[in-house]
Amino acid sequence: MANPLWPLPQLYKKPSMVWSALDLLFPPFCCNCGVLGFELCPDCIKKIVVLNQRNLCPICGDISINGKICSECQINKPYFDQLRSWGAYSGVLREVIHKIKFNHGLGLIGYFTIPSVGFIKSWNIEIDYIVPVPLGKTRRHYRGYNQAALIARPISRNLHIPYKLRALSRVKETSSQVGLNAKDREQNVLNAFEGDLEINQNKSVLVIDDITTTGSTLNECAKALRNAGAKKVYCFTLARTPISINLLEELEAK
Repeated sequence: MANPLWPLPQLYKKPSMVWSALDLLFPPFCCNCGVLGFELCPDCIKKIVVLNQRNLCPICGDISINGKICSECQINKPYFDQLRSWGAYSGVLREVIHKIKFNHGLGLIGYFTIPSVGFIKSWNIEIDYIVPVPLGKTRRHYRGYNQAALIARPISRNLHIPYKLRALSRVKETSSQVGLNAKDREQNVLNAFEGDLEINQNKSVLVIDDITTTGSTLNECAKALRNAGAKKVYCFTLARTPISINLLEELEAK
């Protein structure tokens, strides 16, 4: 499903002479279909499932018929005010996130800045600054970068909203969330973050990450920011793992 906030003519960055020369020597391949000439080709872009915000819980952003507050948020309201994700972690977008996260596909990040900026603008929230979800030292050393930070920086520049890396830090090394159930994910990241008391006092913060599944990591980030004095905490991710891809496709078709 094509994204109305993702105009194809504006999607691709104008390459520098250096990158153009490198592309001639080492042509890129689409990370999903393998076609020559693109890191992500136009045909695959059109296959990305973009979440219809009307069919999501207004707080946690999970699938909710008719956009009502889900039962989980009614019982256990999260620390963040709202969590929103741009697309479904399935198909093409899953391949994109996987390559960014595990295979140094950093060039793919630029493809998502414009749609992310458009999405956040249409959200109509007031933000004092943007902060990425901090990565643990062990994984950062192994990976060489924090993909959430690389996603957040260009969004910050395009929105002309300050980027405050020191506003939130990770104070506990955690295991990978991959393969853990909801309860284990929650325990894994419990008290893993700390907010800066001086920076966050009475501020509205947007926390950015690449993907959310249960929202446990973002909720712990929001808790740390709240404890440090933040008045509002919003969360945005490029992708979200849907509860049911069949239900998602049914809702998207409406």
